[in-house]
Amino acid sequence: MATFLAASALGSSWAMAADSLRGVGVVLIHGKAGGQGPLQKLAGALKSEGAIVLMPKMSWASGSYRTYEQTVGEVAAAVQRVRGMGARKVVLAGHSMGANISFGYAASGGPVDAIVAMAPGHRPDFIEGMAGDSLGRAQAMVAAGQGSQRAKFMDFNQGRAFPITTTAEAYVSFFDPRGSAGRAASGSGGSASVLWVVGTDDRAAMRDPATRSRGSRIEVGANHQTTPVAGVPYIIDWLQKTL
Repeated sequence: MATFLAASALGSSWAMAADSLRGVGVVLIHGKAGGQGPLQKLAGALKSEGAIVLMPKMSWASGSYRTYEQTVGEVAAAVQRVRGMGARKVVLAGHSMGANISFGYAASGGPVDAIVAMAPGHRPDFIEGMAGDSLGRAQAMVAAGQGSQRAKFMDFNQGRAFPITTTAEAYVSFFDPRGSAGRAASGSGGSASVLWVVGTDDRAAMRDPATRSRGSRIEVGANHQTTPVAGVPYIIDWLQKTL
């Protein structure tokens, strides 16, 4: 069960501890619609504390997807890069979809010291009914040996549906509740320390049972897009005390 941390009790001292995160590498993984924008303030705060920060551009930013396994491989490459830059400890800090892929990397056996899941999103089990036609078509294409073919499917973000063009195998890997993304949504982060950052105005994240499953959980006054901004001092404080 996750330990609830009152936001008022955190984040009061982080700005006074210069270079407190030196030797820590942080891979910031953005979500869908907001892109890297919501993570810029956190990136700046981490750098001011001496952390090595990478912000890879994920495939969903272009309205498409690579397969879940390929995406995990891209995260692994980013982790290797920060280690090569001198990081002794590595953190994955993911916003929305980025939280899901962070747990997917850990579930694949990828070594990581901590995961910060901000406004966790992308629950294939929650949207299975909405994605039914697209998921069924994509699964049929994969079964027919056409998994590498591109087609139009429906994507979903914060209650909004929109079309994307990607391969059938990539779509299935992200939207099948029984696939890798569905399993990662449960929040299993291996041995990594976990912090959930949930906005009180983010209804989906507030009711997501994974945020209460393990690790530590804080609530900030924010919506889905602004949670990473509101969470900055608490995330820094938690990392200082955890790593």
